[in-house]
Amino acid sequence: MRTARVCLAFLILGASIAALVGCATTSKANPQAFEQTVKDTWVRYSNLWMDGDVNGWIQLWDAGGVQLPPGSPMKMSVSEIKKSSEAAQAAFQFKNFVIRVSGTFVDENFGFAYGNYSYTIVPRAGGDAINADGKYETIFKRQPDGSWKIFRDCFNSNAQ
Repeated sequence: MRTARVCLAFLILGASIAALVGCATTSKANPQAFEQTVKDTWVRYSNLWMDGDVNGWIQLWDAGGVQLPPGSPMKMSVSEIKKSSEAAQAAFQFKNFVIRVSGTFVDENFGFAYGNYSYTIVPRAGGDAINADGKYETIFKRQPDGSWKIFRDCFNSNAQ
């Protein structure tokens, strides 16, 4: 009887491990599809900024999004991120904005992207155009519908 229980326990343990391994290998996202999603997201992101469409742009964010911008405190909610972005849009018009992808990594529910960006802005109050460039690392979160949204975003300028 005791041998039968031990054998049954090992069978259950083995089946559980096999099921977990099977889930882990089948639920990973496709790396090439994720990279294309990131590239498409950055094109949309840039266009929305140049259009001044903060409402459309904020839709690219996960509900639990956090932003870590340079020279200011973290934005710990989508409403804080939106408020800060509205202030930036009120002060500047984006004339050019390009985000390049240097690399991506994706697993089951999170994907990572890093690269460089450059933009040209013009103060709405008047003045010369300002050119800037920098780097970023962004974490994307898979949504229940399978899409990806920005979950954490950290970026900073290359200015000395």
